[in-house]
Amino acid sequence: MPDALSLSSERFTPSGGIEASGVRRLLGKPRLPQHEILLREAGQNSLDAALAQSSEVRVHIGVRTLTAEQAAALATRVFQRRPSGSASATRLGDYIGGEALQVLEIADYGTRGLGGPTRADVPVPAGDHADFVNFIRNVGAPRDQAQGGGTYGYGKSSLYVASGCSTILADSLARTATGEERRLIACHLGEAYSDADTRRTGRHWWGAPSDEVADFVEPVTGEAADELAAALGLPPRAPGDTGTTVMILAPMLPAETVRDSLGAFAEALLWNFWPRMLHDGRPPRLICTLSGDGEPFPLPSPENTPPLDLFVEAYRTLKSGGDGSRDICSERPARRLGRLCIRRGIRNPRQTIVAAERSIAPKVCAHIAVMRPVELVVRYYEGAVLPGEALEWAGVFICDDATDIEEAFAAAEPPAHDDWDPAQLVRGSAKTFVNVAVREIRRAAGEYALPAGPRPGTGEAQPSLARAADLLGGLLGGLGAPVSGRRGGGGGSSRRPAVAGAPAFVRLQSGETGPEAVFSVRLINRTPATVAVTAVPGLVLDGSLSDTRIGPDGKVIEVRRWTTPDGEVVELGPELELAPGFEGERHVTVALPPMSAVGIAVRVAEGAV
Repeated sequence: MPDALSLSSERFTPSGGIEASGVRRLLGKPRLPQHEILLREAGQNSLDAALAQSSEVRVHIGVRTLTAEQAAALATRVFQRRPSGSASATRLGDYIGGEALQVLEIADYGTRGLGGPTRADVPVPAGDHADFVNFIRNVGAPRDQAQGGGTYGYGKSSLYVASGCSTILADSLARTATGEERRLIACHLGEAYSDADTRRTGRHWWGAPSDEVADFVEPVTGEAADELAAALGLPPRAPGDTGTTVMILAPMLPAETVRDSLGAFAEALLWNFWPRMLHDGRPPRLICTLSGDGEPFPLPSPENTPPLDLFVEAYRTLKSGGDGSRDICSERPARRLGRLCIRRGIRNPRQTIVAAERSIAPKVCAHIAVMRPVELVVRYYEGAVLPGEALEWAGVFICDDATDIEEAFAAAEPPAHDDWDPAQLVRGSAKTFVNVAVREIRRAAGEYALPAGPRPGTGEAQPSLARAADLLGGLLGGLGAPVSGRRGGGGGSSRRPAVAGAPAFVRLQSGETGPEAVFSVRLINRTPATVAVTAVPGLVLDGSLSDTRIGPDGKVIEVRRWTTPDGEVVELGPELELAPGFEGERHVTVALPPMSAVGIAVRVAEGAV
């Protein structure tokens, strides 16, 4: 190979062209921070390029400082020739001439690499992909894969935005029509400028000079690409280990230190790609690793990262069609738009991936993650939190995979793919689909923690208690009455000698030390002896009575008393003695932890029957 790569600076054609500065602005103003947009784009590209037989796609994100030898190779063999007549030359030169050159590398494996033609004016052979030209040359190419993550081809501009000198290197072992080929090329986005009598767009490439087109470079290929990649310290690629490494020069990291930046990357990966990180998620599974100057940075699993564990539970329930999942539909036209599932649980401590003040994880989760069938999170719709911050909830919505439904939601995404915006669609069924789904998702998020009933400010006495009663009633709604021990049912229809009927929630009331829940139980003792009955309390989690007797405040959940329906105290504590021949109703009062749901199981002494 030549001592230094050749430089090609794009000319404006007589019919015009797009300025490089315009390419950098194609993403508009996304809602998310720059490093999240960068990783979302990289992950989507890798999953869309997965090999058909791949069960997993591996992506490694690494920050490193070039050695002196690597920095010299970058300066003398890649960027010896610099753009002229542009501020680009100054920015790139300042970086190349600096000390401790830092790079951010994103490498994927188990993908097909940047194959296909290397010139945008060459037709793509049948059955091949235009990966190289769409990534390196074209701007705004639409997706060429059904239900792919990307749609507009603008997201790659995030790679240049992440560089302090708007420069990247792409190193790929690609599957091509003639076999595997190593390809390496450098790219820069600058500003439009005039060079003598020529107007140039500000887009620049470094590679091997073309034998067919003047002032045009091809990627360096084969052994020459292998040797240059090794000189730059890029990850090696063994035969069959296809994929692409993107090296971002002078990376704009999200934090002051490399370790804090890796923490921010870890959170961004988890919150945007958790559905594809699961062993039982949509294949291929995405496996991500991180490192800083060769030192690995741990990435926890979504299942073990609160509150993502709740999202995982909702996702699995939705995918299995379990209780709590439901359809979201439109009426005109009558179509199923997708499915929604919401799960609830105790708010568990957050992991310290990053400092709490910089974490993107909400202090209390009350969100619905929405996605298309490709199962990449588009965004989170925030709703009302459960009162008291002891419990939290998480939901998942996946739009239907019918072609017209999926295409409607894909078309409603802006270039950054971080929202569903019905305003982007023309009037018609597609716009109706997205409008209705977003409306119902927002409604579910807003109403889940606040079911219909008395609200503060409506004039009722004890408004906070009324709201708590609404919450408890909603949490217990549909809960099968839990009774354990030897028992009967049907409110006394059994002819067994000693039975306890199914407990039923009656009301919430104010106690001396806080709210109390009251339950009604039908009891029968047809034996000639006194029978002991015990009420055993527990937290209600996801519609079922759990064995947990410790509230979120760390205190044991206590049974206060047994009373008659009129309120006369019969016994204090959890145990009640039934006289021979007793048949009737008793109420059980339980101390309620801060805004939690409790239930009771009623046990009849084994020796009584």
